[in-house]
Amino acid sequence: MTSAKAPYYESRYLRANHPDLPQAVWLRETLLFPTAAEPVADVWVMVFDPDGAGNHALKEPYPVDMASYDDAPWSARIASTVLDDRSAYGVVTGGGRSARWDLRITPGSAEPVRLLSERAYAARFPTAKTTVRDPLARFDGRLELDDVRVVLDGWTGSVNHNWGTRHTPAYAYGQICGFDNAPDSTLEMVTARAAVGPLLTPAVTLFVFRHAGEEFAVRSILGSLNTHGRYRPFRWTFGGRVGERMIEGEIVAEPSDVIGLTYTDTDGRSKYCYNSALATCRMQVAGKAFERAELVAQRRAMVEILTDTPHEGVALLA
Repeated sequence: MTSAKAPYYESRYLRANHPDLPQAVWLRETLLFPTAAEPVADVWVMVFDPDGAGNHALKEPYPVDMASYDDAPWSARIASTVLDDRSAYGVVTGGGRSARWDLRITPGSAEPVRLLSERAYAARFPTAKTTVRDPLARFDGRLELDDVRVVLDGWTGSVNHNWGTRHTPAYAYGQICGFDNAPDSTLEMVTARAAVGPLLTPAVTLFVFRHAGEEFAVRSILGSLNTHGRYRPFRWTFGGRVGERMIEGEIVAEPSDVIGLTYTDTDGRSKYCYNSALATCRMQVAGKAFERAELVAQRRAMVEILTDTPHEGVALLA
């Protein structure tokens, strides 16, 4: 969709976690059409390995005419990099740095996740939309970032798609692609404040939780009257109840497991994104369709916090 007009952004990305160790990768292909600058296509490559080679991140910009985004079949191409539902491969070089990867994606059996209501996807508000094309994909292959080499062998993760006219001004976003004690269960969640002119709305928490063959979701502002969420770097408490079904939990990340990034919004302003693919989630679940239990994802949950101000405890790597 390189013919888009400002203001507009679009991200297509994957993330994957090692099945046993606290290691993860994140690849992202992004288009940005700002209102007061030239459009750009960015390739992002991130490796989370705080207990080993360390955390690393690279962002390489390209002219937008070197990008091609298609919806049928779904794919993103920027320069010599490609991401689709079945594979991701590419090479980037610049500024004395380099990255290369060749990954095979084996789709899972789960249906895509739509975090918003159908009405919200069609409307101009909220300004940011998100879907998970595959919440339980398998990844195999190799990735190199500078002198760090990663072999993916049966890693679990997701294929994702975000787009809109403006980033949500302030949010915490979380994703769990299988819990340690419930590998087929998934959670997609956001606590966010939207912008109405110069003002921010109160925080709203939405989620889609799949467990024991059931889906429990709150996708609308009206439904969010039954949810709650509070976050700060880097702890997020949340909960939701509809009828006899309930979740209550928290996602926590150590600063050493977080990568700091600078995002440019469509108005040209900088936002600061703090992302961890190695957060820990503990969540109580109960309901008529499934037994009361505690689900745990130990250093394999994703959490991302977007703010207007940088966090002193985490370096901005890209």
